[in-house]
Amino acid sequence: MSRRSSSSVPIDRLHTLPMVIVNETVATLRSACWPLARLRPLPEPPDPAGRPPVVLVHGFLGHPDMFRPLVRRLFRARFHAVHRARYPSLRFALDEIARHIHDVVDPAASDGPVDLVGHSLGAVACRAYLKCFGGADKIRRFVSLGGPHAGTDLFRLAPPVLWDVLNPQGAWVRRLNEEPEPVPTTVIRARYDHHVVPPVRAALEGAEEVVLSVQGHNGLLWSRSAHAAIIEALT
Repeated sequence: MSRRSSSSVPIDRLHTLPMVIVNETVATLRSACWPLARLRPLPEPPDPAGRPPVVLVHGFLGHPDMFRPLVRRLFRARFHAVHRARYPSLRFALDEIARHIHDVVDPAASDGPVDLVGHSLGAVACRAYLKCFGGADKIRRFVSLGGPHAGTDLFRLAPPVLWDVLNPQGAWVRRLNEEPEPVPTTVIRARYDHHVVPPVRAALEGAEEVVLSVQGHNGLLWSRSAHAAIIEALT
């Protein structure tokens, strides 16, 4: 496994945690106020430049508009086709979310494989799509943002329909970790993630890993460092 940190010099935890709290509070407020993101129109996509299409999948209680800052960065990096999946995370089981991902990926992949980026629950659903629902043939690369791939101790806060996905002893956790990842995979995770508990459960065996020290779980959606790591992984 290749592991990179957002800083080559270890940062003292007492100095880092206040920064994480501030950044995560701001990111959580931005996530909660996602309709306001629509007030700033997205730029026109760039001319096609050989980049594959990208499909973005939001997490639990998320919304596609939370990806608007990332979409802008992808456009600037010459990704001209960026698609966002949407699903009702409070009532859908993992297989239903995976089918929604397929409904977005399938037409986007009409001319060749696409790249897939998932945040939190969306990252776990992406792995289910890749491993259990035939998605690997349509995907070139996969990037996970804070996905609870080994579950989280907070799984009981989610609807029961998702317990077997988020419970560290759940059936989906065991099933998805039985075999290696079928496509090149990069994990971008927060060192201090208050949703994936403990945060190391966002790691994946065999995947390249980027660990951000001053961002939390929601900050991965809004952080320029996370966006730069996503673009680097895809290029």
